[in-house]
Amino acid sequence: AVALIASTISADDGWRSSDIAAGVNQCCPSLSWEDVIYRLPYSNLAVQQEAGAAFVVNVFLAATSGQSRPFPYSFMYEVWPDPQAQVSFLRCALCSTKLGPHLIDKHMPVVLPDPLETLYHVYHSEFTRIIASPWNSLSLVLVLSHLLDSKATDDARALLEYGISREPLLVTLALARLKIQHPRLQALLQHNVVRFLRREFSSAALFFELFRLCEKKVLVGFFCNLQRKDSSYLRRILGVLIDLGVINELLLMPKREDIMMLDFTVELAVFAARRGYLTFETWFPGLLAELGSDMLHASLEILHAKLQLEAARQRGEDSGTNAYSSAELTTMFKALGTVSMSPNNAANLKALYT
Repeated sequence: AVALIASTISADDGWRSSDIAAGVNQCCPSLSWEDVIYRLPYSNLAVQQEAGAAFVVNVFLAATSGQSRPFPYSFMYEVWPDPQAQVSFLRCALCSTKLGPHLIDKHMPVVLPDPLETLYHVYHSEFTRIIASPWNSLSLVLVLSHLLDSKATDDARALLEYGISREPLLVTLALARLKIQHPRLQALLQHNVVRFLRREFSSAALFFELFRLCEKKVLVGFFCNLQRKDSSYLRRILGVLIDLGVINELLLMPKREDIMMLDFTVELAVFAARRGYLTFETWFPGLLAELGSDMLHASLEILHAKLQLEAARQRGEDSGTNAYSSAELTTMFKALGTVSMSPNNAANLKALYT
């Protein structure tokens, strides 16, 4: 009965959820209303309007009035037999401002205020708003990602885009935390982070603070890949890393496991040195002393790429990639020349120098 009414009700209908709840409780006083809600997807529930979603929530609240029992919102994130009906219910529920307080995910939120007291005080108004948003839910973004591969793919994508328009910080951070290897979602994550980098979304500073706290390695890895694709973002990346206080750890406390992104680290150091944040002439030899032979091969590859870039520039070809100055290249050659290396690496270094 609840599924039938919710699927057909409109804002003009006279159905009162309180009357329905009272009647059912009178007939079935021991009925579990949580079970009722969880069985709705298997009862041909097909909500088409916000009034239908509101009826489902309100009939539960009326039936359990005075019992301090929260609405079992997690039924929305289960696997439904009809994905189209699931997306439709999610859309109607999430678009209703009145239902928002009853849909807050307390089990798998994207952001929790407890360990983030400093940020909570600095960004109090914004934090207060996102904590109380129904989009503050890893489960919600996860179920939408699964629905992208169902017959409801178009509607699921539209709802995800609606979520980004309303809560870009929460949806983007959820995509980063869930690490979903779906090509479409990976592209969406990259696109959104770039938009935050360009300050096209509000709350960019808070977004990157939360990104750092939740997934620092993912953040740095993303910046590395972005710089490799388009070096014009390097200035913005450096600015964010400085604001986050990550730049010193990245450049002054190198880790051997980060050798794979040495090209990004050196590029960042060159750019930072040109803006007075460090002295490249002392930084690169220090890095070499710290990491030793582990970084030789990667360093030779960086030199090779930069020398090819310089040769192309002299031919009048512009690749859009930042070239190194002669002083920066000389610093690298001198430092590498003092390191013990295999005959093959020594020959490669000599070939590059000549």
